[in-house]
Amino acid sequence: MSTNTLMLLLILFCIVMVGVIVRVLVRQKKALKLNQQRIVDMQDMLEKQYTHRVESIGVIARAMVDKQCESTEGCIRLKQLLDQVESDLLRRDEYQVIALIYSETEHMPIKEQWQQLDKKAKQKFTKQRLALEVKHGEDIHAAVSALQRHEFLAYQSLN
Repeated sequence: MSTNTLMLLLILFCIVMVGVIVRVLVRQKKALKLNQQRIVDMQDMLEKQYTHRVESIGVIARAMVDKQCESTEGCIRLKQLLDQVESDLLRRDEYQVIALIYSETEHMPIKEQWQQLDKKAKQKFTKQRLALEVKHGEDIHAAVSALQRHEFLAYQSLN
């Protein structure tokens, strides 16, 4: 092969390599842009979920104060939401009753399991639940009232 042919092949090889590199870079740039958009979308979704949970806490607390929601059911729902939103709150003295009611009733059947219970078993659980509500009624009311006044932390983004 002549020197000119080798030079031509070398130049052609370099051009092909530059094309490959450019193509890889373009793909990486597109993938990066797509991933950045996914992160933005995920943050938006998480913020909406957080906001919805905080709003739900307010709705449940209001319903409990207005006696539209039983204390036990409200405490169970609040405990689950607070665990997702601001779990440290349940360690504060004023809110510990919510976690207490949850732990004292989590063994009780709900939904389909409750429907399958006989009348005597339902009465037993209802009696236990009502006794808890009476015993801790003032603390529950104080906790729920404090929750209504509580300002939840601002949503923390992933950045």
